[in-house]
Amino acid sequence: SIANRGVKVYPGGFSDTFTVDHWRCRFTAENGEGSAVTHEQIISLLGRFNDAGLDVIKTENLYNFDGAKGYSA
Repeated sequence: SIANRGVKVYPGGFSDTFTVDHWRCRFTAENGEGSAVTHEQIISLLGRFNDAGLDVIKTENLYNFDGAKGYSA
């Protein structure tokens, strides 16, 4: 999902949402939430951002514990 100022804008966001030049993106595994994403996949994705000229200012890995999300939705 993609959020701007804490408001979800994709998918299912509202077209009239006021946005600024600071975005939060949450990526999940291709085979669904709860599946593991490898460090190699993260590094590859960050490389693609860099190649596209995008600036990444922060990353956080999100984890599940005993099958439950250890992060907010």
